[in-house]
Amino acid sequence: MRIRVVPTASGKHAIQVVSKRHSVLIVHKHIGSYSNTSERSVLYEKAKAYIAETTGQGSLLDLLSSCRPSDVAISENRPLFIYRILSATYDKLGLNTYADPLIKDLVIARIFRPASKRGTQEILADLFNRQWSLVTIYRHLKKAIDSGLKDAFQKALLDFAGNELHDSLRLVFYDVTTLYFESTLRAGIRDVGFSKDHRPQETQIVVGLVVNRQGFPLYFDVFHGRVFEGHTLTSVVENIQKLLNNTELVVVADSAMLSQENIDQLAGNEIGFIVGARMANLPWNLIDEIASELNHHDNKTVTVTYRGQRLICQYLQKRADKDKSDREKQLTRAQAIIDAPAEKMRRYRFVKMMGQTVSLNVDLIARAEKLNGIKGYLTNTQLPEATVIERYHDLWRIERAFRVAKSDLEARPIFHHLDEAIKAHLVIVFAGLAISTYIEIKTGMTIHTVLKLAGKVLTHKVTNTKTGETAYVETTIENPETSAKINLIRSLGTK
Repeated sequence: MRIRVVPTASGKHAIQVVSKRHSVLIVHKHIGSYSNTSERSVLYEKAKAYIAETTGQGSLLDLLSSCRPSDVAISENRPLFIYRILSATYDKLGLNTYADPLIKDLVIARIFRPASKRGTQEILADLFNRQWSLVTIYRHLKKAIDSGLKDAFQKALLDFAGNELHDSLRLVFYDVTTLYFESTLRAGIRDVGFSKDHRPQETQIVVGLVVNRQGFPLYFDVFHGRVFEGHTLTSVVENIQKLLNNTELVVVADSAMLSQENIDQLAGNEIGFIVGARMANLPWNLIDEIASELNHHDNKTVTVTYRGQRLICQYLQKRADKDKSDREKQLTRAQAIIDAPAEKMRRYRFVKMMGQTVSLNVDLIARAEKLNGIKGYLTNTQLPEATVIERYHDLWRIERAFRVAKSDLEARPIFHHLDEAIKAHLVIVFAGLAISTYIEIKTGMTIHTVLKLAGKVLTHKVTNTKTGETAYVETTIENPETSAKINLIRSLGTK
């Protein structure tokens, strides 16, 4: 923020507090008008006081003007600007409905710099001047889980998505991932299973996540590490439907969720779905019908009936080129296995084993060639073909949400042992993901970029060693482009 002087129609001059956002001038407050220098001085002081009260900005020059630079000591350079922004965003999302400042601090620290509980304690104390003991942290986490922290956060985010993001919440996206532990000990919900992190030797848990079309998280659930991902779909979707109280819900999921049992349960509960179809499992006559109808016409679609539902299929030349390239590589590897019997125990696509005999799977190769360039989408909705395909391809948003949770928020590896501690860790990550996603939606920048920019603004403790006078001032950013981005970040959390 800065002070601006503008002429008025009456011939006087007005003092305003302004800032710029996306090159658009924003008037935060009209301080008043003056006709002489004494009035001007009074209004200037009021404007500076307003800026200091609103943003915490101070004027380093005011302090330096009364002393020599050698009499000034600067200490405590803290990233309090980042704390204020994350804190304000936490409140804006309604997460403060669970009124525990320690939980808020844990979420902020997870976004700012993920660490162990001991490391988090040090970050909060050293950088944000938030003093909590380890015993207090663990006690509050246990109390929070026992008193419904997860439910409170999920309700707040659902309300926020509907009221502030203006989402009808009729369309949601679902997917699962796995989070591993640096341990092989099986206990509670920790177990070995199919690892999406390619760590089959370590224990894990399965996490299901629901987001809206913007990638904003709405709901998550935790499952035993050995649970097959397809078995998580119906319970999560039924829970989110109850929370939304929405009879027109449509869920989008990938082909791993496709099973006749899931389809029957969703349809029986009158829940709409769009899922990726496992085309290779279709009857041969249906594959032949689809391929003949599409006939290699780029971007052509066709709809057939499969398992009582609409199966929308699309041919893309770009996909066909990739499918052919992948298939040729797989055939080369398959032939190498057949030519080297010592390696035949390794499983490859297009390899068929009958006793000790290894050969090419001719039927599977023929199916792959027939389906070259074709992708299928199974749905019980009456949405247009193009809309169904477009909605399915929006699944990349949930995949990105998983990447943010795993990389930026360092959701794994997990070092906790007790189930309640594991769930508390995931609730903190879930809240951090919601804040990070909202910041990315509002700024158009990644959370990593936002934190890097906001980190340029530090709060400095400046002391006049002669008089003992102390002031807290923020770093001044002179680069106009950087300053504009920081002002955009500064607006986060405001009404």
